[in-house]
Amino acid sequence: MTAPAATKPREHRKAIRHPAPPKLSSERSGLNDRVANVIAATVGSMWMFYASIIGFAVWMAHSRRPERPGKRAGQQVEHLHQLGVTTHKLVVENTELTEAIHNHFLNNNAA
Repeated sequence: MTAPAATKPREHRKAIRHPAPPKLSSERSGLNDRVANVIAATVGSMWMFYASIIGFAVWMAHSRRPERPGKRAGQQVEHLHQLGVTTHKLVVENTELTEAIHNHFLNNNAA
């Protein structure tokens, strides 16, 4: 008996070519590669970790510090207060006028 066709070597297939492996960081020579190596070496170091912790601590301490209201902030608060007082007066006046109109129509319809 002859051997099945599947066991015979296939001569018509092309050889498989694998891509070249990536270069090591020391083998890269372009400007972009050198910048990337410096960033990777800096960001991945403990010194960068310490600097980040200190930077975040300073940032958080500064953002939590209460700011004293200045002259302009005081003026804005006073303006908003006066606006609220004026709005309240107008609402009270509007309510009184609405009640007067309502009473006027009730009295004229009853007569």
